[in-house]
Amino acid sequence: NFYIPLMALGHNITFFDTAQYGDEQLRTLIENKKPDLLFCITTGDQNYCPQEPWETISQETTSGRTKTFNWFCDDSWRYDSFSSEACHHFNVCSTPEAKFVERYKKDNYNNILAATWHANSDLYSVVNVRKTQPITFVGALHGTRQIFMNTLNSCGIQVNHPRGASFEDLVWEYSRSQMGINFSKNSVNSETQMKARIFEIPAARTMLITEHHDEIEHCFKIDKEIITFETETELVEKLNFLLKNPAVVSKIALNGYKRFRAEHDSKIRLSKLLEQINKI
Repeated sequence: NFYIPLMALGHNITFFDTAQYGDEQLRTLIENKKPDLLFCITTGDQNYCPQEPWETISQETTSGRTKTFNWFCDDSWRYDSFSSEACHHFNVCSTPEAKFVERYKKDNYNNILAATWHANSDLYSVVNVRKTQPITFVGALHGTRQIFMNTLNSCGIQVNHPRGASFEDLVWEYSRSQMGINFSKNSVNSETQMKARIFEIPAARTMLITEHHDEIEHCFKIDKEIITFETETELVEKLNFLLKNPAVVSKIALNGYKRFRAEHDSKIRLSKLLEQINKI
């Protein structure tokens, strides 16, 4: 959703895998390539990226020869423990939820952009398959997700839930489904957050039914382009109605797909993001 769309936009992109390499390799790469922009998605997690190249990133930020940018992913539960400190290593950063922009500024970081999730239509929208699966959820069953799934099962609503799904599996399962569920609460606390699934599911021409989050309504028209829920009872009631009205599902799925292609395709969102970065 980042590397391939940036390539498609005509940029000369070199991929640097922070799960395998560290400071020394990044310094060498920068010296050889002399990039205009160092586009990062850092984790701060040594379990995934034991050699994350913070020293080199900071050096480039300070030197001014390469503009450095970081896309933060989970500010709803990692702002205090990670983002609020990590942002100062970069010239520019983005947050997936607009409400966090003021928090960054209060912590003396002003070069912060609101940039929510997106999906690459060149991957999600090209699978031509019959939608024979009524409902699908792809993801781990942590937090309240298991409660929702147990409730659906007890009410006789069967949800396709492939275990250990790869990225290719995710695209396939959503593509062959009439409806895709997104749960917005994270695994650490009870807050909801913006999720990539909110865009991945409509990208697959599938109707999105998602746990409500305030900023979703800025991306899609609720009840016309997507469906939202807050409680287990509401989810059961809406799914029972939708299962009996496939024409409604198809119409909302089409509306959601059109909105996705118009505003939330990766190439559209990343183009706008790069324009904003260049202005700083």
